[in-house]
Amino acid sequence: MAAELKTVTFYGVCLARGELTLVSKRIGTPFKLKGIHVTFALGCINLLLVRCFTAADDEAPAAGQPNGVSILRDYGQVDYLVGDDTKKEILHEVEVAEAGAWLKVHGENADFFDHAVDVQIQIETY
Repeated sequence: MAAELKTVTFYGVCLARGELTLVSKRIGTPFKLKGIHVTFALGCINLLLVRCFTAADDEAPAAGQPNGVSILRDYGQVDYLVGDDTKKEILHEVEVAEAGAWLKVHGENADFFDHAVDVQIQIETY
């Protein structure tokens, strides 16, 4: 079977001083994560932290980070992205050899205003 490039989309509103976990549908084949795109609206002023995870479950806690492995944890000083009026496009390959995994996006909003969490993760299934 030939590899297929797919985009997994996430969107939700992270309430002021709150947290939000968004979970993909189950990915039934092994895959390679290829990149992450996160859009930060004007006014986020680096107060919305966005983390991405691979996970063996679809749990989405109301508070705290979800189960799974943080995608950006390996080498960076931090494992999250922030921004203001910008789109971050991260080329980042992660191999997920097990079939039946989920992707998760966690937003943590330190602002006194609600902010949208707008993320696209590119994967290659095989």
